[in-house]
Amino acid sequence: MKANKFKLNTDVKSNGKNIHNSISKLDGINSVRLDSFANTVTVNYDDSKVSSSEIESILRQKNYL
Repeated sequence: MKANKFKLNTDVKSNGKNIHNSISKLDGINSVRLDSFANTVTVNYDDSKVSSSEIESILRQKNYL
């Protein structure tokens, strides 16, 4: 299991549910933790099922990064 923290360029307070849903639907995601003060998302995941670059790609596609 791995964890990565991503600095977001969107408001976590107003987009938190969408951010969470976009990431949590991926196979291998164990938890998604949003921090509205730091404007970050920390993702714990099984790196045998999903990669950090796949998570980052989803965040970029949605314009969260």
